[in-house]
Amino acid sequence: MTSPRPQSPVTFGILNRRTLLGGVGAGAFMLLTAGCGLVNGGRGSDEAQALAQALTDRDVSGIEFDGATGSDAQEAFDRIVANVPDAKWTVEVGEMGEITDDGNREATFTWNWTLPDVEDTWSYDTTVTMHSDGDENWQPVWSPTIIEPSLEDGEGLALTRTPAERGSIVGAEDKVIVAQRPVYRVGLDLSQIPEDQKESAARELAAVVDIDVDTYVDTVNGAGENQTVPAITLREDAYRELDSSATQSIPGFTAAPATMALAPTSTFAVSTLGRVADVTAEDIEKSDGKLTAGDQIGQGGLQASFNDKMSGHNGLNINITPLNTDGTPKGATARTVFESDPTNGEDLHITLDPDLQEAAEKILEDVESPSAIVAIRPSDGHILALADGSGSQGYPTAAQGQYAPGSTFKVVTSLAMVRLGDTMDSNVNCSTTITVDGAQFGNAPGYSTDFIGDIPIKDALAHSCNTAFISQHDRVDQGALATAAHSLGLGQEYNLGIDAFSGSIPDEETGAAHAAALFGQGRTLVSPLSLATIMASVVAGHTVAPILVTDDDPSSTASPSEPLTEEEAKELRTGMREVVATGYMDNLQALEPDTAIGKTGTAEYGNDDPPKTHAWIIAAHEDLAISVFVEEGELGAVTGGPLALEFLQKAQK
Repeated sequence: MTSPRPQSPVTFGILNRRTLLGGVGAGAFMLLTAGCGLVNGGRGSDEAQALAQALTDRDVSGIEFDGATGSDAQEAFDRIVANVPDAKWTVEVGEMGEITDDGNREATFTWNWTLPDVEDTWSYDTTVTMHSDGDENWQPVWSPTIIEPSLEDGEGLALTRTPAERGSIVGAEDKVIVAQRPVYRVGLDLSQIPEDQKESAARELAAVVDIDVDTYVDTVNGAGENQTVPAITLREDAYRELDSSATQSIPGFTAAPATMALAPTSTFAVSTLGRVADVTAEDIEKSDGKLTAGDQIGQGGLQASFNDKMSGHNGLNINITPLNTDGTPKGATARTVFESDPTNGEDLHITLDPDLQEAAEKILEDVESPSAIVAIRPSDGHILALADGSGSQGYPTAAQGQYAPGSTFKVVTSLAMVRLGDTMDSNVNCSTTITVDGAQFGNAPGYSTDFIGDIPIKDALAHSCNTAFISQHDRVDQGALATAAHSLGLGQEYNLGIDAFSGSIPDEETGAAHAAALFGQGRTLVSPLSLATIMASVVAGHTVAPILVTDDDPSSTASPSEPLTEEEAKELRTGMREVVATGYMDNLQALEPDTAIGKTGTAEYGNDDPPKTHAWIIAAHEDLAISVFVEEGELGAVTGGPLALEFLQKAQK
């Protein structure tokens, strides 16, 4: 370091140019300027400004430091801030101090940090020594304290998070569905594995826990030398089922107990609830700094739709910590210099009844074909069960399936007929066959000859006479049929927090296509959810809007152009009661009290000869409306009837 520049003698009176540029005169001048907090050009202030800008830009390699090269300072700077990912900062020069006898001048730097997912700004001051070589050449003296005032050599900043507690999902009657349950985070502790065994250990563990081997190997190879690399998070029962002899032979194997937001079982309403999982690299990249490795996020269903509400905000600490040779924290926190407390997530209140949901899933667990049971409470529209069978293999059949409704749609045709003045006692002609626009239609195989000829509409419903409803093709046009469907809830706007199909029907259809629509074939499509809504509307006497989430306003809207009336619904209930009293759903007479109503449905699909069939049931008992669906079944009464009875019986308990 050069010696201080010789000082000029003290002079009094008028300051000439020489005294303004150096010596004691310069010190006096600074007392009038920088000493008052002003930053002026020259005397190291320009160099201080350049350093502040370089720190803001994260590139100090072009700065000429006293005691370090620009490249050395850059390397040290990068190590210090490497473990505060996604943080942003600005650096401004505050006061410039007086020039000391040894040619130094202290500059105050104000740091303002914007930290990921933290509202408050972290602000503090550091002191930078500006040194002059005696010829008005000023350089900042390199020190870690430029970045944070307590930093020492070998230390760096490290961001750690205090996880917020995720909100639960709470169902009907305040029964907790998704809550913190015990899990094990299985992975490898690389500090315990020799370098030449890391890849083989990764392959062994991936095979044992059944994850993609190559992906996990790549993750392990890209990790730091002392990191623990997670492989999978397992429920407690799944962890207990692991081959312990296989896992214990893997070097570095670790299984850390933790908790995670989980439903009662891994399959419980999974397409509706979604899951909570550890964030992926893609999640982190899309989060704009809000997520980091080790965080959890909702994936699919309600967990994704209401992730912000339920996840809360993690707490965040900035710590000073010793660094390993590779720049990673050694794990020992020397001191905390910034702290933000977590804000726990909010609970989400939904309408699912855990007991009914579990019962529905249990009933469907042995059905090999895709299947569903949906239950709605007509009095308030609450969806109490939205269950997919095991044969759906994870697809949300109940909410998103799109299928022809078959003869369940005769309820809609009946409403259109009631609006023309018919009652359930009005006669219709049930012929063996009927031809419309060159297309011949008949009844289902085995249709009883006792109900051929002129029969009441309620008997046509009870025994599901196709030709009786097709015979109305000249009276009930496609527009009237579509209006009746909308009055019962088909095609309404769902806003349930999950993707759901409310059904669709063409507004215009003629000839054979219109004839097919009258008994639920053709281009009309429904989901099990939309058919359960139709059933609920019949019971309620008005168009029901299904509700799944109760924290907000009603989650669906029903505003048909011609609303369903109680008088119309009463006629439909009379006809649907006949289905149970004398028709194909007489098994529901076993319910107490014997008041059930319903309709069977069988819908042909595909190009097989004979064609495959969907099996449908819609039914209601007391204040519960249901739909039962099996994608590949026999007649609705044969396949769906026993499932419907079993579910309604369980609902009574």
